[in-house]
Amino acid sequence: MTTQSLRKSVLDMGHRIGRPVLVPPGAKFLVMALCALPVAVVGLSAATAAETISGPLAALWLGLLPVALYKRWATVALLFVAATLLVYALFALPFNSSAFIIDFWTSTLMLVLALPRRQQ
Repeated sequence: MTTQSLRKSVLDMGHRIGRPVLVPPGAKFLVMALCALPVAVVGLSAATAAETISGPLAALWLGLLPVALYKRWATVALLFVAATLLVYALFALPFNSSAFIIDFWTSTLMLVLALPRRQQ
């Protein structure tokens, strides 16, 4: 495989995925905002230090969400916040606890909602 063919395949992949699009106002935006509420409740009612981390991550998600209406970099940052919350839930929280279940499923939903749409 030559350098040019590798470069062409990477450019083709980037073209298929497309640029990150702004978060559209409407029902999806409302669902994305409501996703952070269970995570924030877990963070605010935390009994251990490991559970308190989900509170600031939910605040970061809610802070970046209105910015993502106007700036493309914030749509990419939403992906990283959701992925960070998912990795944190998998490795830091005790398995099968209520905080783990809420953070895991909510962060998975946040990650799916923040994924960019494929260009037609």
